[in-house]
Amino acid sequence: MRTIADALKDEIHYPLPDGFVLNKLIERDLAGEDYINAEIYKSKAFKGAVADCLWSLVQAPNISEADKSVTLPDREYIIKLANTYYRDIGEAEKTYGEPTVCFGW
Repeated sequence: MRTIADALKDEIHYPLPDGFVLNKLIERDLAGEDYINAEIYKSKAFKGAVADCLWSLVQAPNISEADKSVTLPDREYIIKLANTYYRDIGEAEKTYGEPTVCFGW
């Protein structure tokens, strides 16, 4: 049997820290150690966690690990893919622009 966390990692196709994956599942009210089933896999919560993890790849300043890297065209594809999930679950799409730096918070 596969856990929800394992299924989420498999959907992303890019290594993300276990803690990050578990945090995204918690945000979506899913327990990573529970077993995945068709109902959970098709749920808005799981799809939202997938979209959140994909979106995190777009936000990363430098995406390169374990002989894998994400280029600018890859990021554009990932944004489209993440937004497909967000639209499917009725959430607002994300946009990606130029990074901003804030000083003196």
